[in-house]
Amino acid sequence: MRIIVTWQRRPPVSQASPWRSPRDQPSRTRLSRTRALRRARLLLACAVLALAGCGTAAAGPGPGTAASLQLSLKTVPTVRSITISPARAAFSNCVGGLPSLNTHSTSTRLGYPNGTCWVGSEPVGIYPIKITNTGIASFIKVNGSNAIPADDGNGWSLCNRGGHPVVACTGRDKRMPGVDQYFVQNFSPADSGRPSGLTAAPVCDRAFSMRGRCWAVQDQSQTEAFELIGPKIPTDYNATSWTMTITWTPVPG
Repeated sequence: MRIIVTWQRRPPVSQASPWRSPRDQPSRTRLSRTRALRRARLLLACAVLALAGCGTAAAGPGPGTAASLQLSLKTVPTVRSITISPARAAFSNCVGGLPSLNTHSTSTRLGYPNGTCWVGSEPVGIYPIKITNTGIASFIKVNGSNAIPADDGNGWSLCNRGGHPVVACTGRDKRMPGVDQYFVQNFSPADSGRPSGLTAAPVCDRAFSMRGRCWAVQDQSQTEAFELIGPKIPTDYNATSWTMTITWTPVPG
């Protein structure tokens, strides 16, 4: 009897084969764990990339075109203004002075000492200067200036009467202007103005309205007259022509 023996070469251990030992074949549990680990790693990678913008949805359309509504508004004017009519005037109806010194007044020229001239006439009720508040309601203040001679010599400064004068008159009885001083008082049909006289600083024009108030609404007007008393004596002996200004200023209440 013959015994026939056959031999077959075993494949490498790394290759799967039916002849591999059960010990060398990975179990199903091990394969499942490996696959789960790979899936977890993949999900973690996608999550990291998602935070960096990977996997996000595409950006939507940008903002639309804006449209605007333009509104308009008109307001009332808030201008404060004054008009004077006429804008120029000359003193006349002058009296006073000393005939013995040939320095007495004439109808249109002031004499010394302490001659008196007028623009208009308060005693007979002539008020030729019209002041109109052409702006919004305001207090109307008034002030005078120095009298300036035409030859640019020594001028006259305003002085005041009363118990508390801004600048005291230094002439007779402290009621008359002294050397190079003069006095101006304004009058109106509503009030006798400031008996103490105008000052260089703006003060309430008490002649502007009834009861000595200087409040005026828009388009309210007042007519006024002015009395001027000249100096005891001027130090500019050559000047025979002088100018001064009176200014009205509207101010807030």
